[in-house]
Amino acid sequence: MSAYTLVIAASALVILSYFFNLLSKRINVPSVLMLIVTGIIIRQVMTYFSIGRIDWYPYLEILGIVGLIMIVLEAALDLKLEKEKMPLIGKSLLVALIGLIGSTVAAGFIILLIIPNFTWIQAMIYATPLSILSSAIIIPSVGHLPELKKEFSIYESTFSDILGIMLFYFLISLAGPESGGEAVGGFA
Repeated sequence: MSAYTLVIAASALVILSYFFNLLSKRINVPSVLMLIVTGIIIRQVMTYFSIGRIDWYPYLEILGIVGLIMIVLEAALDLKLEKEKMPLIGKSLLVALIGLIGSTVAAGFIILLIIPNFTWIQAMIYATPLSILSSAIIIPSVGHLPELKKEFSIYESTFSDILGIMLFYFLISLAGPESGGEAVGGFA
């Protein structure tokens, strides 16, 4: 694909995202979910018509990091760090941590029941992304909530993203060839 085609496609996605944001306010479905469904449909159409595929793998890590930073920063623009809000931030961190660990263990257990030849670490690695309360879904969905609940949800989803990424990389290091102590030391 040429550079012009990529720029036109990126521009069309930005415009489509804007319209999905407007639509999401009316139908209460996060625009991110509509974009995901659009991507699945485009992929199916490209496969059906045998249109060439783009190898996005080299760019996915950068796009994922930039996307996460943009989502978290957009949410953080509405928040003010004040001394009075420290209990709220602490509670949201605690809820995010307990929710992440609890849902990861529960999802890991379910994965082990479905796929019995997995190890516990493998099941936890697969369960971690399923257990993260994504900022991309939560933040656009809390606009109508009262201010205190909105701030709590934003802090919680942001902490869930960060803690989930840390847990994921920790579990991957545990599953690696080095011993558990080396993995914990390397992670720390």
